[in-house]
Amino acid sequence: MQYNPITQELYTDTGTFLKKLHCPLAKRWEQLDPMSTAQAKTCSTCDKAVYDTSLLEDSALQELLQNASDTCLKVDLNQQNLTITYATNE
Repeated sequence: MQYNPITQELYTDTGTFLKKLHCPLAKRWEQLDPMSTAQAKTCSTCDKAVYDTSLLEDSALQELLQNASDTCLKVDLNQQNLTITYATNE
């Protein structure tokens, strides 16, 4: 997974665009309500599931976003499956 912190865009390792990340609520992971799965929590303010991308491979994340494009994602800039990039895909 690749993340551009300037544009806030998330891509697969092969450069396929996944999602632009933006949450006006700016909730911390610890503020979210637990779910039955360790890979997600629920935001009690907007009632959406928030998925921890450190536990997902690119293919699983692509499938998740294809089924629900408005899914919220947690990205930690220090997670092992993430590469920070400043490249533009223009």
